[in-house]
Order: sequence, then C-alpha cells, then structure tokens
Amino acid sequence: MTQTITKEEALDPVEVTNKYDATQLRNAVDDELSRYYSKEQHFTQSHVHTDFKLILGFISCFIAGGAFLNEYKTSFNEALHVTTMCVIVYWILQSILLVYTYFVEKGEIFVGHQKVDGKVTGTLKISSEFDKTSPLYKLTMVYSDRVKGKTVQSVVNPNMTTWFNEKGVLIREVMDKDLNNYLLSLKQNYMKNNIKTVL
Repeated sequence: MTQTITKEEALDPVEVTNKYDATQLRNAVDDELSRYYSKEQHFTQSHVHTDFKLILGFISCFIAGGAFLNEYKTSFNEALHVTTMCVIVYWILQSILLVYTYFVEKGEIFVGHQKVDGKVTGTLKISSEFDKTSPLYKLTMVYSDRVKGKTVQSVVNPNMTTWFNEKGVLIREVMDKDLNNYLLSLKQNYMKNNIKTVL
C-alpha cells in the first residue's frame, strides 16, 4: 500500500521558542522565504554573499591556525612578529567583511534568478529591515528583467507573528500565500510599468 506525502508533511516544522522575539522570527522567516522563492517559485538562488563570507571566514581560520601552530613550534617571543602580522591581516579581513555587508550586500536576504533555456532572464532581490522591538518586517522586493532591461520595486511590511501559531510553529500555508501575493503584486506593477512605457 502506497502512502502519498504532501509537501507540507515532507518539510520539517519550523518552530521558535518565543513568537514575540523579533530576532528569532526573522531568522526563521529568512530561511523559509528563501525556500519558498527557490523551491515553489523556481528561482535559482544565488549564494554569492554567503560564499564570499565563507571564504573570508575560512581564510581567517587558517590565519589563526597558522599563528597558533607557529607559536606552538617556536616560542611566544620568536612568534611575536608573525602573530602580530596575523592579527593585522585578520582585522583587515574583518574590515572587508564589514564594508561588504553594508555597501554590497545591503541587507539582501534572497537573490534568485529566473532562467529560460539556461539563460538568466530575470532577477528577484529581496532586502530586509527590522526593529528588534517590532514584529513588522520591512521587505523591499526588486525584480529586474534582464531581457528588456526594466526594473520594478515594491515594499511590504508583514507582521511576522501572523505566520506563527500560539506555540511558535510556522504556519507555512499562511506565509506562502502572503509571499505569493507579494510576488504577484510585484509582477502586476511590472506589467503596468511596461504598458505605460509602450503607450
């Protein structure tokens, strides 16, 4: 006897310990937002920001490990110059990360590409802002059509607590419905802008 498993059953439940803690909600929502637009809306997610941060993190770890190994094989005084250089390089890397986060990543939590025949035809970028004392989550959604060279933007302010039940478990169908509506609204704005341009 075969048993059918729905998408909802196949996914592990997402739960937060306090549904009124905006930081917990944001972390859970960011992951689910990426899941929805990549799996349900078939955008190919870009991991450029994550990959860049991972590379800097790995380099920092190698520097710290190298400094420790050098000091272990020699002595503190002999390794002082090498350790000092490693500390300087480490803080340079941290500065690069800070600059990248504020001036390149700019709060982007999702970047996804639409592809037709292997070619990128459109890009969806979602940036977020939130206040730790408020459940409102400002999402700025930007869709760029790579073929026509047009861009449209919309801003939404969902209340994250409405996506969780009293036990702090994410209600995916409610969140997915809202995320779908945001994308539909963005596409409608894009169509209206294109019609105005043609006229």
